[in-house]
Amino acid sequence: MDDETPEDDTNPNQPDTPRLTVIDGGGGDDQAKAKAKPNAKGNAKRRKLTAKQERFLAEMIRGATQADAYRTAYNAKGMKPSAIYTEAGRVMANPEVSRRLHAAQDSVERSAASSALSRRMFVLEGLERESTTAASDSARVAALIALGKTSGVDLFTDRIEQVADQSPDEVRAALEQRLAALLGSTG
Repeated sequence: MDDETPEDDTNPNQPDTPRLTVIDGGGGDDQAKAKAKPNAKGNAKRRKLTAKQERFLAEMIRGATQADAYRTAYNAKGMKPSAIYTEAGRVMANPEVSRRLHAAQDSVERSAASSALSRRMFVLEGLERESTTAASDSARVAALIALGKTSGVDLFTDRIEQVADQSPDEVRAALEQRLAALLGSTG
């Protein structure tokens, strides 16, 4: 072969085929760090808290104030109230403590919403069942009325229409005329 022609195993009679070239995008320390910490966000969730921080967090989740949680978790005897408030604020300023507290509060809120929705569904299903299978007509009607009053259906809710196109003096005059007509018709 000539020195000018490259040695490859392509057939000169076939059209050029694309070649895949692999380019190394770098390496070194960055790749080693990426392997050691595959998900930095995931590792943030695993940060350890001290036993006292865990106790503080548990008290906060139970609904204690920051100061009371600090008193329970730490040795606060002999500390001034202002020092307790300051130290409790420092513990709450820890990103992991506040993150876990917010996560616990969000969980409680989701649980409460789910529980309320479950109760609502239970009541509505019971009313629907009662409206079709009750032994008496009055029980079926009562169940249908209760269903009609539920939010979203609103068939039997009282609506008060307020018109604000009149001045107070005009409203007073209209009321006096109505009262006069009512009192005149009864007396």
